[in-house]
Amino acid sequence: MTDFDFSDILSIAQTIGIIGSLVMMFYFSRREIRHMGREYQTQILSEITEKLHRIGEIIIDHPELAKVINQVDPPEQVFAVYILSTYNQAYQMHKRKLLSDTIWAGWVQIIKNSFRDGTVKGYWKKIDENCRFSNEFRDFINKKILTDLT
Repeated sequence: MTDFDFSDILSIAQTIGIIGSLVMMFYFSRREIRHMGREYQTQILSEITEKLHRIGEIIIDHPELAKVINQVDPPEQVFAVYILSTYNQAYQMHKRKLLSDTIWAGWVQIIKNSFRDGTVKGYWKKIDENCRFSNEFRDFINKKILTDLT
């Protein structure tokens, strides 16, 4: 049987401590890198949304400019696409876990209200045929929002 003196035990404890520190440092650095990636994606999404929002403001102020985006559809439909794009963004942010369930529940209620009380439901049918949004978002609107309204 091997005898360990105090200095041997202290050396082993220091080695274990160093290895443990390295493992923890690696874990937290990976976690921080993932978090920074999500923050970067969120920032990019926010910048794109801000640009889309500004385009929407310009179209509201100058409806004749809607033809730059779409010459075929009436300005109301262009505005409906703008609104649905905002809903789509909220949906995508919820899927990425960037919106809490509580905030998302509020968004779902807003979406349901606009489909029930506004004219966006009529535009959705035409827009949905053109496949302007992802299948996932279209399924959400068709299966969750529209079926809850009937």
